[in-house]
Amino acid sequence: MIRRAIDAALLKREPYLVMVVRPDGVADGAMVVAAVYALLMIPWVLDGIGIITATRVILYGLVNWIILSGLVYLIGRYLLDGDGSYPGTMAATAIGHPVLLAGILLAPILDPWRAQLVASLWLVATLWVAAGVALELPKTRAAVAAVGGWVAFFVVSLIFRF
Repeated sequence: MIRRAIDAALLKREPYLVMVVRPDGVADGAMVVAAVYALLMIPWVLDGIGIITATRVILYGLVNWIILSGLVYLIGRYLLDGDGSYPGTMAATAIGHPVLLAGILLAPILDPWRAQLVASLWLVATLWVAAGVALELPKTRAAVAAVGGWVAFFVVSLIFRF
């Protein structure tokens, strides 16, 4: 799974395809997303934040993944005439989530805001590949689905204060 996540971060098509066709791709995806958020929480847990708060953040990350996947799916499937399923889109988008760890790795080099910006843009790139594979979209439409899903997620997050 680690090798697949690395290949996904390098924007190779194969790990996304594997996640889409696996019968347990959504479950594997949920484990990947939960593991990423657990790793993101380690510095704060070591700094004294409670385990309950860390668990909430991990669950919050899972909810964010579900919403983001849904928005990419809705845009790609219904607005851009893609093919595919919501579970396939969830599985494909999950394998790209380890790029969020780049924010922590880049923070000592860049200021934290820029590190998060790089991680977010990298996540959009993984969403682009995921939308292309899961929804069988050409590159341009997949890019629109990825950017549109991310922007819609950002707006929903602002409205509901996620």
